[in-house]
Amino acid sequence: MALTLDHSIWMHNDKFRVDDWLLYENHSTIASGARTLIEGKLWTRDGRLVFSTAQEALIRAPKTEKLPENGTNGTK
Repeated sequence: MALTLDHSIWMHNDKFRVDDWLLYENHSTIASGARTLIEGKLWTRDGRLVFSTAQEALIRAPKTEKLPENGTNGTK
């Protein structure tokens, strides 16, 4: 589970078509202490950078239920 702490978008080019092929690439720059920084870029078909993004998120692992030790339904 992740919760966005902040999110920014920087527009570099507004001359693109939303109905054409676009590539959004993103990666986590760092993940530490239950937080992560994710950076992304949106590119046009001909390689023009449309916008850049940055997002900081808080990450929590879901709680898992412990299975019974003697079988999956608790019987012995």
